[in-house]
Amino acid sequence: MAKYKIIIYTPQELNHSSYIQTGLYELEAKGFIEVHVELNTDKRLGRYFVEQGILQTNSKPHPKTSFYKFIDLQSKKELLFATDLYDFADQFSKHALETCDYVFKRSYDSKFVDKLPKALQSKIFPLGLCFGVRSKHQNTWLSFLLGILGSNLKMQTKLDRFLFQRWLKTYRSQKKHWNFIKTTRNLSRFKSFEPANKDIILFQTRCFKENQQDVVEIHQQRYHIIKLLRKEFPDKFKGGFIKSEFFLDKFKDAISNVPSDPESYLDVLKSAKIVIYTRGLANSPAWKMPEYLSQGKIIIAEPLTTELPVPLENKKHVLYFHSDEGLIANIKLVLVDQELGSLLSKNAKSYFENYISPEKNIKRVLKIMSDSKLLEI
Repeated sequence: MAKYKIIIYTPQELNHSSYIQTGLYELEAKGFIEVHVELNTDKRLGRYFVEQGILQTNSKPHPKTSFYKFIDLQSKKELLFATDLYDFADQFSKHALETCDYVFKRSYDSKFVDKLPKALQSKIFPLGLCFGVRSKHQNTWLSFLLGILGSNLKMQTKLDRFLFQRWLKTYRSQKKHWNFIKTTRNLSRFKSFEPANKDIILFQTRCFKENQQDVVEIHQQRYHIIKLLRKEFPDKFKGGFIKSEFFLDKFKDAISNVPSDPESYLDVLKSAKIVIYTRGLANSPAWKMPEYLSQGKIIIAEPLTTELPVPLENKKHVLYFHSDEGLIANIKLVLVDQELGSLLSKNAKSYFENYISPEKNIKRVLKIMSDSKLLEI
């Protein structure tokens, strides 16, 4: 018998929010909650952002933020909550903070949260690591499709001579978005586990549009690491840059030798023993980390700046590196120290199962709200 009902208000994107929806549908399948979807095309405008240590606001939409209603079926009490999956730790949805009781933020950094008004700080909680995934129990798609198309067209609606150009561009963009969503892998693929059978060192990445200095720096870092790994481990390294829409010719000597389609890449990941992690855009936690953890990989990682509900510990879940020398030394260590490698693999898999698997993390989120004193009012 379900204890709670969750209403999903159709989000403006489905790529990141698929993780939240997967958790909800998995919990519904277990009988823990009821899930309903309501079409919503509201603009949800407004951002708080921290610039040079000062909190500021604007009227722009805040990307990758989705909205929900939590209903206790026994008491009939309700709470509104949002999940903020945007890359930037120093930016917040003003609409979410001012209309919701809770906001769960992916890129959570307390030094930026502390800049918000005190009344809003208490609403924000770290969401933890998440990634693109789908549930076999999700059978409702039409409302989501209408939601992303309707809300994004609405945001581009301004009566001027460029209206139809913006609509056409938005339609094409959302069609591309929808086609990408259809390639999202099923949760069962991440839950199935096979021990690594090869001493493969894997690091595959992609290029972004170089319209920010942060992107340029990320490209240079990843390019350097690819070249370094190919030099130091020529017979074991697999990966490189995916040749995609934003691929740059200056990286043509670092093209990946691993398939780029999601299913084939996951097969290669499953066979690899050691994997390399570097930061995401704006220091956000990249999807690679939860994918790596799900498969119990030996993870050599650049330290995360995002604050997690449960930290990833050095020498327990991962091995952190701070330099080229540290990266190479850690790889060489786990290639010979089988006991350490087995421990890291076991703990990585356990971390995913306990703290990242969508139904576990979303159940934690719901428990925070079910224990809330706001439901007693």
